[in-house]
Amino acid sequence: MNSKMFQEPKAPVKLPVIEDVVSVLEDAKISEEEITGCCFKGVFITKFDGKLLRFKKMAFENCKFISCFFDEASFTDVRFKNCDFSNTSLTDVYFKRCSFQSCKAVGADFYGSLMRHVSFLECNLSDMNLDASRMSYVKIKDTNLEESSLSKCGLDNLDLHQVKLAGASFFKTALKGVDMSDCDMDRIIISDGKEELRGVVLNMTQAIVCAKRMGIVIKELETEN
Repeated sequence: MNSKMFQEPKAPVKLPVIEDVVSVLEDAKISEEEITGCCFKGVFITKFDGKLLRFKKMAFENCKFISCFFDEASFTDVRFKNCDFSNTSLTDVYFKRCSFQSCKAVGADFYGSLMRHVSFLECNLSDMNLDASRMSYVKIKDTNLEESSLSKCGLDNLDLHQVKLAGASFFKTALKGVDMSDCDMDRIIISDGKEELRGVVLNMTQAIVCAKRMGIVIKELETEN
């Protein structure tokens, strides 16, 4: 990825903190107006239905949205820090210029989501569903994606560093150009034809493991004494 092309969230550093978050969310559902220019801080909400809500130039800090529904919502220029979206549904959600730092989304459903210029840093995204997602200029670093599903995804400029991918599924997801050389990709799930790995960037150890999965026999050269 060309780091100069990546765009950070354009939300102001200092934003007014909303006291009654639930009322703001409910009002936005009725008015269908976007929520913008504010900060949600220290919120704990369960089983809230926020389908189609729109968030712009905002910050979420130390928030917990557990088993909630934000399907078809949109987030533009939004920063998430120390937030928890575990078991929350965010299917077909639009993310543009968003950052997730030290966040948790274990078992969250991001099926069909569209991500453009999105970063994940030091997050726990294990068992997340990202099937059929489209990612363009997405950076993931020091993050746990173990046992997650990234099947049939469209990837363009995906940047991975120190990502735990053990047991993750990349079934029918082309990994051409993706550098996984410093990631843990043990037991990743791919199709029988292994077409997903065409053009992927691996280190020597990973390449040997993948070659063996393809049925290639690797013979060590004997050295002369």
